[in-house]
Amino acid sequence: MNLRSFALALLLLGSTHLSLISAETEKTFTVTGLIKARLDDGALVIQHEEIPGYMAAMTMRFTPADPREAATLQPGDRVRFRYRVSDDTDVADRFVVTGKEAVKTNSTPGNRTRRLKSGDTVPTFSLLDENGNAFTHAALNDRFTVITFIFTRCPVPEYCPAMALKFGALQKAIAADPALAPRVRLLSITLDPEFDRPDILAAYGKAVGANPVHWNFATGEKSQIDSLARAFAVYAERNGVTLDHTLCTALIGPDGLVLELWRGNAWSLDETLAALRKAAQP
Repeated sequence: MNLRSFALALLLLGSTHLSLISAETEKTFTVTGLIKARLDDGALVIQHEEIPGYMAAMTMRFTPADPREAATLQPGDRVRFRYRVSDDTDVADRFVVTGKEAVKTNSTPGNRTRRLKSGDTVPTFSLLDENGNAFTHAALNDRFTVITFIFTRCPVPEYCPAMALKFGALQKAIAADPALAPRVRLLSITLDPEFDRPDILAAYGKAVGANPVHWNFATGEKSQIDSLARAFAVYAERNGVTLDHTLCTALIGPDGLVLELWRGNAWSLDETLAALRKAAQP
């Protein structure tokens, strides 16, 4: 075998090995659920049943592997599909409509807000913090801010309670890092502003161990909350006294620019701290 042939053989072997690794690390699940909404970016909000061995029943966004396959799917479609999860991506495909149901929608004509992506500027807003003080977009200018969306009556452990635990661990790590402590704020914005008034948020913050030096909460007029939620592509729909909603956590720079976006609840403490330390470098 000459050198060129040997190099080619090594390349092919390496490609095969990488493919095997990829195949081994990808997990596939069969999921059933009800489509609640279509988002502007092509994602589907699906209220899915339990995924045995992987995830409890919840409402979350799914990204179709091929937008053309999902083009005809609509809110109210009950579907069965394949969910493929790897270390760096997750997609849905092989959709089959198994039934139809009536669903409410919280979108109205002319009520669309452009979905934020990395590099965009956070839109202006005027909210109240847990002490009832004004909290506007200008408050983001002095520090890096990690924002997430919650509501205090959320009963699903994998949703708001999980975000509170993650923010609690993040708060502890930030407070222990002299380079981050004076430069980073955590902000939890309620999706249920009619109930989650400042006094409720203050009590909730105390219950989850929030130190107001590092971790604040915000509420406000429903129109302001809805606009912000749409900007961060957070879907929320009233379901009795609770809410069906998706999750988004974002890192915002002191200049108001979106630096990172994490969808769902899978982000880790290590990756968030790494993003903060990278962004906060002199």
